[in-house]
Amino acid sequence: MTPLETGLIGTGVAASTLQTIRDLSYVRRLLGRAVKHALSIILVLGVSISAHVGAAQEKPLKVFVLAGQSNMVGAQGNASQLSKELQGEQIEAVFFDGKQWVPVAPGRTETRGFGPEISFAYRMREELKEPVGIIKHSIGGTSLALDWSPANHDSLYVQLLSKVSAARQQRAIEIIAMLWMQGERDSRDQGMAEAYAKNLASFISAARKDFRAPSMFFVAGRVNPPRPQYPFVDIVRSAQEECKEARYAFVDCDSLEKLPDGLHYSTRGLVDMGYRFAEAILRLMKSE
Repeated sequence: MTPLETGLIGTGVAASTLQTIRDLSYVRRLLGRAVKHALSIILVLGVSISAHVGAAQEKPLKVFVLAGQSNMVGAQGNASQLSKELQGEQIEAVFFDGKQWVPVAPGRTETRGFGPEISFAYRMREELKEPVGIIKHSIGGTSLALDWSPANHDSLYVQLLSKVSAARQQRAIEIIAMLWMQGERDSRDQGMAEAYAKNLASFISAARKDFRAPSMFFVAGRVNPPRPQYPFVDIVRSAQEECKEARYAFVDCDSLEKLPDGLHYSTRGLVDMGYRFAEAILRLMKSE
């Protein structure tokens, strides 16, 4: 008997009243236990849902790395000549600007102009039906033999690797492929041109290892600069055509529209180049 019940008996409260009090106390204890049980279930469900949401948020972003020289830069790209769907921000295609991921858009990927990344990102997101990411590093007039050599500790390759590492710090990524638009500079020097096949194979191998993407696809744009100024271009083209690395392909750029200088691609040419890169990547993906 509780102290409360003892006190009530002393005041002459009826036994029936005491029983009612006992019944209410029992009901209260049952309700308390039920509430605690319900809260426990809610807590477990909440943790489970949070875990699933977190896992969904942490799904790696499919990323494509773009690199090369001036025709990857695309300094002459004119946004006013783009189709409407390519002129604005691509919300589900993002670009790493060196510090953060931002929507792909003309004016975001280069300080001047844009390269094939605009149309490439649009087509890949459309075909894969999920968000895609672009990491790009390209400088005009640069050679594979020297400027992009993984063996050169001050090379553009090292800078690109640093950019990839920084992008990975911002979110989970999965590097699917690398797009390479380069070779004109090596076409001006016989020694560089003759070493291009070996250098390209070494470059691909190093990138797959250093990007932690051993199955990464690699697609090169076959260069076609004016032969008088680039006398060894056929050697470089042959190296790009005949590369035996796994998961490799090259894109034929010969019919892409160029500017009057015969070296750089027009806006139309850059857009079509992006679509051709996308088609090559999609073929490689489907072949796996």
